Amino acid sequence: RRALDKAGGHRGIYVVKLLTRYVIREHAGPLVFALSALTSLLMLQYVARQLANLAGKGLPWSAIGKFFVLSLPFTIAMTLPMAVLVATLYAFGRMAAEHEITAFKASGVRVRSLMAPVLVCALLLSLFMVWFNDQLLPRTNHALRILNNDIAKTKPTLALKEQVMNPITDQFFMRVARVDARTNRMYDVTIYDLRKGPERQTIYADSGVFLLDAKGEDLQLQLMDGHAQEFVRADPRRLQRSFFRTQTVQLRGIIRQFEATAEDNYRGDREQTVCQMHRTYMENAREFTRLRNAYIDQASRAASKGSKTLTVSRDRPPKEVLSTFYCETLLGGFSTMLLPKKAKAQSAQPPVQQPPVQQPPVQPPPVQQPPAPAPVPTPVPPAVVEQPGLERSPAAVAADSVARADSAARADSAARADSAARAAAAAAAAVPAATLAGTDTVSVYATAMRAAQQQLLAQREVVDGLAGEIHKKFALSFACLVFVLFGPPIALRFPRGGVGVTIGVSIVVFGLYYICLMGGEALADKGRLPAFIAMWIANVIFSLVGIALLWRVENTTDTSRGGGLRDWLADRRARKQLARALKAPAVPA
Repeated sequence: RRALDKAGGHRGIYVVKLLTRYVIREHAGPLVFALSALTSLLMLQYVARQLANLAGKGLPWSAIGKFFVLSLPFTIAMTLPMAVLVATLYAFGRMAAEHEITAFKASGVRVRSLMAPVLVCALLLSLFMVWFNDQLLPRTNHALRILNNDIAKTKPTLALKEQVMNPITDQFFMRVARVDARTNRMYDVTIYDLRKGPERQTIYADSGVFLLDAKGEDLQLQLMDGHAQEFVRADPRRLQRSFFRTQTVQLRGIIRQFEATAEDNYRGDREQTVCQMHRTYMENAREFTRLRNAYIDQASRAASKGSKTLTVSRDRPPKEVLSTFYCETLLGGFSTMLLPKKAKAQSAQPPVQQPPVQQPPVQPPPVQQPPAPAPVPTPVPPAVVEQPGLERSPAAVAADSVARADSAARADSAARADSAARAAAAAAAAVPAATLAGTDTVSVYATAMRAAQQQLLAQREVVDGLAGEIHKKFALSFACLVFVLFGPPIALRFPRGGVGVTIGVSIVVFGLYYICLMGGEALADKGRLPAFIAMWIANVIFSLVGIALLWRVENTTDTSRGGGLRDWLADRRARKQLARALKAPAVPA
């Protein structure tokens, strides 16, 4: 009261600031605790699944620490929205259980006023998650994939176990009865060698010694007093047996130490930023349109006479609207604002006109002779010509660096579409030959149509996968804002539910949200729904449900809500009994 008296005319502003700080402080502690707990649980689950790849390989501590650090970002991307939901349910549930919400309502403060600071913080957190999912997460996913490949290539020191089948490689197995650890001598050795395919070999030896070469990478088995039997390739029914006094079996690359990969330019869909996927999407969308037109042409030729219907995949837009706005409008305008004045002035100047290069006059062919066909020019990639005295803008330099980083991804997508293109071109080229030979041209066109259809389906999966990943990054980022809108009405409905109701409701809600998100991604990848509908439908549904529940809470006449789930079920049963009693016919006295 003393602070309010000192505030004087600014009393309303002071109350708003005090209320904002109080509500945010109530959410900060539960948010940090929920984020730490959920991230730890998911990290333990992930590490438990990867324990077989980490244990027993003699990895350095730096590699193990790097593995844990790189595993954190994609875990936080999943746990942060759920932690926001847990914090919102707990904070508003505690305030409702201690009748603070009732006091606020009695003072004229509505629930949406209490939610306003949390919604603003959730919006800022969602914008941070957009940057997190767009910039940090792809880089860590790329580094984690390289590290996993390096760990998988690492082969630890060989340790033979007695009386069991030891898989030395995926095609070489060895069983020993007893091993002398001091002399590396083996007794009663049986070897199954499958490296030659059909000529699989089985070796039996009385004893042997296993040694490593000077580099410690190759394994040498010196076997004594045994025989080897193998199938003959020419006659699978023959079994050849050969006896030996001593025999040496060598295995190369059995032991390999951990080596970090210096550079790997390949990037998958989840290892690219939004702008990188945007450029890749535009290239694949143009290729999809070309293949779609080719398929329509082949299908129309192969269709029977009188057929007027043709089933074909819907056309994809040349640009994704969301990624176009984000990369070209938002980031493009922001980068233009950050350019220095000199670069802006140079970009505003018209290009320097170069004098035309004089070409020798072209001599027309004689009238009596037909003109010779012009040779088909070989496509040459455009070269970048740097003129002296002109500086390139920072935006152009950045664009060139990103383009070089995307070259591997574009080459991979082009290679996948090239194989089907060759099949379709070969089938189409076979049509004139088939016509001259008198064969059925309809069957040849049908073969070309099937080849074009396979190529079109492969290209459609690439385009839809890129569109789904683009929208997934933004949809999962704004899940924080959706859960803040959805959480308070649930918490106010069960104010005395405690931590159990908070955790239970959080698991159910996030489970349903995750199912909707994964189901939408599957539908988008199969082409059943557009990517923007499939990936945003979960956010739209939960937002509408949250707004409806908030409207119901705001329009209640009573200020006391139910207790836990048991009170809510008892209230429902009482309402049903009252309704049945009102519907029952009156008994005459």
